[in-house]
Amino acid sequence: MAGSPTGLIHVFLLCQFTASATSGAMKELVGAIGGSVTFPLTFTEKQIDSIVWSFNRTTLITIQPGTESKNATVIVTSNRNRERVDFSGGGYSLKLNKLRKNDSGSYSVQIHSSSSQFPSTQEYMLHVYEQVSKPKVTVGLQSNKNGTCMTNLTCYMEREEEDVTYSWETLGQTVPEFHNGPILSVSWRMGGKDTAFICIVRNPISNSSSSPILTRKFCEGGGGPDSLMVILILLLGLILLSLLLVGIAIWCLQKDKEKENCPNGRSSKYALFHCADSKKDGESQLTTNNARHTKTVYL
Repeated sequence: MAGSPTGLIHVFLLCQFTASATSGAMKELVGAIGGSVTFPLTFTEKQIDSIVWSFNRTTLITIQPGTESKNATVIVTSNRNRERVDFSGGGYSLKLNKLRKNDSGSYSVQIHSSSSQFPSTQEYMLHVYEQVSKPKVTVGLQSNKNGTCMTNLTCYMEREEEDVTYSWETLGQTVPEFHNGPILSVSWRMGGKDTAFICIVRNPISNSSSSPILTRKFCEGGGGPDSLMVILILLLGLILLSLLLVGIAIWCLQKDKEKENCPNGRSSKYALFHCADSKKDGESQLTTNNARHTKTVYL
């Protein structure tokens, strides 16, 4: 294989630099919003000149370790993080308090030592999560064949959340059963022993369970809590529609009554006219005084 000695030396030095720059595999850390997390720091160097913590390749903290004659110097580059960082645990491991969602990301620390040509580096990946909310369950369309009720239960979250897993626990049996996934197919023999199902949602820091769903309730009663809500919405819609139809009928009756009271009157959307019954001989019933204040408009 052809290649210059200089190129091989460069490749060798690059490999050596990469191996010495990163110490160990990236550590995965998780935290809860409002909580705290500690980035563990280990090193073998005896003489430490400086320690630099970075977040997404931006310098976060610079530390100059103390000596017998002076204390350590800690420089926090961002004022908003000054009250959130803590090194009270010793060993210069970083503790970050009052976690926020945007604290998620890549962290690294470089340890500079006069005894080493290259700084050693440790890398971390932090994921900050919210506590999962209580899941809800909807009951699908049911079919009844040969006395067996069959349907699907669907577990869901009202808002989208990260890294959530779904599972089901079946209660009321000798040995509880567990199923993975948001959808559970259910079959129940009418008149048989009642069974309850609970949906459980989890993320790396928390879990939450739904209210129990009873097979007898939705197979004999026709639905769970969400089905009841649908029925109430339909009833409300029917009531509103009925009120609308009644309103239209009253309006039409009023228009017919106006026409009966004013058979000779002619009206338009631009003017309102006074209507009076005429005598048989065609003479107006208006008095002379009223006639002076009456204006006849012909359309």
